[in-house]
Amino acid sequence: MILFSFIFNLGLVLILYKMKKLTRSGAFASLMLGFIVLGYGHLLFYILMLSFLFSSLLINKVIIRLIPNIKESVKDHEPRRWVNVLANGSWLGIASLVYYFNPSNVIIALAIISMATATADTWASEIGTLSLETPWTIIKRQTMTSGLSGGVTWLGLIASLFGSLFITLISLPVIISMNGWTLLSFVMGVFFTFAGFGGSLVDSILGELFQAKFKTTSHEIVEIMHHSSDVLISGVRWMDNHMVNFLSNVITIALFTPLYSILIH
Repeated sequence: MILFSFIFNLGLVLILYKMKKLTRSGAFASLMLGFIVLGYGHLLFYILMLSFLFSSLLINKVIIRLIPNIKESVKDHEPRRWVNVLANGSWLGIASLVYYFNPSNVIIALAIISMATATADTWASEIGTLSLETPWTIIKRQTMTSGLSGGVTWLGLIASLFGSLFITLISLPVIISMNGWTLLSFVMGVFFTFAGFGGSLVDSILGELFQAKFKTTSHEIVEIMHHSSDVLISGVRWMDNHMVNFLSNVITIALFTPLYSILIH
């Protein structure tokens, strides 16, 4: 299985690299992550990882083809670097290694929560950008420029909920195998869906309060500092979108995994 995992992931990564969906660093990180998840984790973990990846790519491709005059921020989907891969997938890799040595339903729940959060946030970003509504912040209730992290729209929130539901539905056979055809399985499905959705909200709140935003000399607000003249106007200088994604996953796992343990006992 270990050898198959390496060969299969190598082939998949090479295809994505040739399609310019991954940079070199992103390809290496994806190879290592895929090798660990398929080689050591529950099969569901790998299915969820592929579902997250290809649903994002498919949504972006459909949006570009079907919607005329698409915004450049949506159309220009940069290849994923290693930091993109680890920001969303590192906890799935950790869960896979832990599951190999100590398989348990709690670890499976952790993996589902992690990928539901990542998928919910990604769907919200991909689809929410299309909204004609002016984005607003959850905590301060202020409007903000479209495309900046921390802002939400109703379209993005709905997309987030459906992204989390998508992961839950894929996980449903395993959820039922853990709890049987009982009310608890339904409750778990609802729980995982709202855990992922809640994780997306956590991501937006972190983006609003802590992600670095800079003002350029032309008075444009950006999230990446390009020149020494750019001035930090909010957030923490080292807190970029990748760190926000990683921390939102950590916080969501820390909040909802203990709740899962309480619900099943």
